[in-house]
Amino acid sequence: MTSVNKKRNPRKNQVQKDLTMETEDGTQADRPKKKVVKKRSAVVRRAAQYGEVNEAMLKDFVKTTIETGVKNLATEFVALKMETQSCHKPKTGHETHPEKNRYKDVYCIDETRVVLKWPEDNPNDYIHANWVKINGLNKFICTQGPTEKTIDDFYRMVWQEKAPCVVMLCNIMELGKKKCEQYWPESVDGSMVLMDGKLTVKITEAAKEVEQNILLMKISITDDKGAVHAFEHWQWKAWPDRGVPEIPMAVFRLLIRLKTASPIIVHCSAGIGRTGSIVGLEIALVKFCAGEKVVLKEIVKDIRNQRHGSVQTDAQYLFMHRVLLALAENRKITSPEMSVFVTEYDKLIATKQG
Repeated sequence: MTSVNKKRNPRKNQVQKDLTMETEDGTQADRPKKKVVKKRSAVVRRAAQYGEVNEAMLKDFVKTTIETGVKNLATEFVALKMETQSCHKPKTGHETHPEKNRYKDVYCIDETRVVLKWPEDNPNDYIHANWVKINGLNKFICTQGPTEKTIDDFYRMVWQEKAPCVVMLCNIMELGKKKCEQYWPESVDGSMVLMDGKLTVKITEAAKEVEQNILLMKISITDDKGAVHAFEHWQWKAWPDRGVPEIPMAVFRLLIRLKTASPIIVHCSAGIGRTGSIVGLEIALVKFCAGEKVVLKEIVKDIRNQRHGSVQTDAQYLFMHRVLLALAENRKITSPEMSVFVTEYDKLIATKQG
């Protein structure tokens, strides 16, 4: 691998400038130069919360990824999926509450499922949600998009776990099909009363676009005794079902914003494809900062062991690699071979989007 950091070569400096604009989020070219610098430095400052990414481990990952190649990685994922697709673990909760599962073939295993304990007088403890650990600690709750019948359960979970944020990786409607029920009030002036008055949901700050296609809204929940829990609601509107986003580094920046939050509730529609991908990338980043070797195949296998079926497609698996290559590019780790890989990636992804 080579490092691009040449001086006093106007043409190469311009090429590097263009590369930076493209790989950060694809929108910097429309911004004044000073704002580009501010945006980049802000990302770097927030990234410090992770600790320093181990450059040797990052270079090793880039080298291995490029040597494996796009087609072989796609084949690798197909083999991994076949190996882990059958569900041999108990899933009693899933089987006894079919009306609470959005998709009957997306399983919620008993071993890691979130058990609803609040309120104590509610006998139903099931929600289609699983804990996913990072370094032995429960960091993520991966769950399906709420249905009309599970909105109460969803807020029971938010309230019980005092989750500081919810990350929504889908839209309400996608390609003419409902992918998630709207589980927040229609307007800032409105409210939702749930569980026969036990909880009231209100928007405290209307959704605003903090980055291209990423919305931030603030929501509060109040119980019938007056206690309040507030959380942030992040929605990424440009991640297509079974597809991948166009801007790789946007994932990294979102994860940086959420670094100190725990537990993080993440959902898409089924709660395994887009959801599993972003959780896997967080695990990879933590490993890089700990100076550990990153092998996405092993990370995905580990996530699927906790949230069955996580990372659904070869496109999502390739996208995870692409995001980490973009992280390397952003740190001036690049090479002609990487450019070839990215070109092949773009061609393959173009055949799968839609």
